[in-house]
Amino acid sequence: MNARVTQLGQASIVLLAVILLFSVSVNSQKRTATPPTEQPYEKGVQLLEKGDLDRAINAFKQAISLKPKDAKAHYYLGYALGVKGQLTDAIVELQKAISLNPQLGDAYYYLGAARWFSKDVDGAIAALRDAVRLMPQHANARYYLGLSLQKNGDLDEAIEDFRAAIKLQPNMLAAYNDLGLALMQKRDADGAIAAFNEAIKLDPSNMVAQLNLGMVLIQKADYAAAVEQYRRIIAQAPDSAEAHYNLGLALKQKDQFADAEVELRKAIDLQPRLHEAHYMLGVLLTQQSKFEDAAAALKKAIEVKPDYPEAHFALGTVMQQQGNFAGAVAALREALVYAPNAPEIHNALGTALRQTGDIESARVEFQEAARLNKIKSNQQAAMFATNTGLAKLKEGKLDEAIETFQRAVELDPTNAQAYYNLAKALQKKGQTEAARTAERKARELEATKKHKQDTKNY
Repeated sequence: MNARVTQLGQASIVLLAVILLFSVSVNSQKRTATPPTEQPYEKGVQLLEKGDLDRAINAFKQAISLKPKDAKAHYYLGYALGVKGQLTDAIVELQKAISLNPQLGDAYYYLGAARWFSKDVDGAIAALRDAVRLMPQHANARYYLGLSLQKNGDLDEAIEDFRAAIKLQPNMLAAYNDLGLALMQKRDADGAIAAFNEAIKLDPSNMVAQLNLGMVLIQKADYAAAVEQYRRIIAQAPDSAEAHYNLGLALKQKDQFADAEVELRKAIDLQPRLHEAHYMLGVLLTQQSKFEDAAAALKKAIEVKPDYPEAHFALGTVMQQQGNFAGAVAALREALVYAPNAPEIHNALGTALRQTGDIESARVEFQEAARLNKIKSNQQAAMFATNTGLAKLKEGKLDEAIETFQRAVELDPTNAQAYYNLAKALQKKGQTEAARTAERKARELEATKKHKQDTKNY
């Protein structure tokens, strides 16, 4: 099911999000600390209040040249650079401010925010934890800590922080939305529905929360309610391609294929490059044995998004149905370029190769499918063990938690989150050296993962 998720905290254009994030009142900052007497510093603050960022930056740089160890000057320079979207430079200045004054809570907050938007999730978590420690009533710090933890897969802690942010700032619509998404990831559909409904109460016209409410109804398999929800959205926003697409999904699940096709085609008319709609149309047509039309839709999805393994895989299976086994082999091999660890694709390729008479190559693919299925099974077991370990940790059963986390990393040695939680449990047990070893391993795994992702993006 490929329902489109809309996330307030993460769907914004980065620069816009940074500007919004760095929009805390400068006046409030002035009231919390006695500013130095240097004229450039005072001028910088005044210019920052007026939104004259370039001149403010120059003034703070001049202030620092006069007084290099002025933590507040470095802080404000980092703040201004962050508003400008110059995140790398902002991080340098904020780190300098913290080194000069480790109690400067706002510097940790903006450092965490800058790292978040620089895609340094681990760094963001570390800085935001310090911000929350120094400023426990800072709602935005709790919110962005929740986002960072959610991104890292630590859903339980993310949910706690989203709820803490909401308690501190009950009208924070974004926190309700991201809380709902985190609960969806936990498969807590009822909790997610409640969160999205709270967001809608705050702003009944908010399309993000409206769309996500429909999405969680699909997750809950309440397709009738999802259809009603998306029809309400379309009544308000008839040109929402996303609403038509998700309505098509809900109708498809109700086996209302003709109506689903109408909605998917409407989504495509409104947004021709909506690759998910082309793909889902292809899947829908395949279910009705309309293989020629299905192949055309899937090829369009691939044209829009060439690195779309699901579409290549679906096209391969359609070609198998058409008896075009050589074409199926080519499509499935292309799918593996983008999803080399998908056992189902290796298995399908093995079948297609056997159909072409290439028995030896088919055998290799079936063996790879079996190997990957074993790894997948271990990863699922490790995830279950990690969640069990977290529950034991919350109950204070440290020995059981440690044993469970150790079982998780044995099942899946690439599970950084399991190593992080093992480190946490070992630290609470007083096994400091073992905790450091586990945390070091977690950081190595995260660095490797980040390097692979950066290489892929490059």
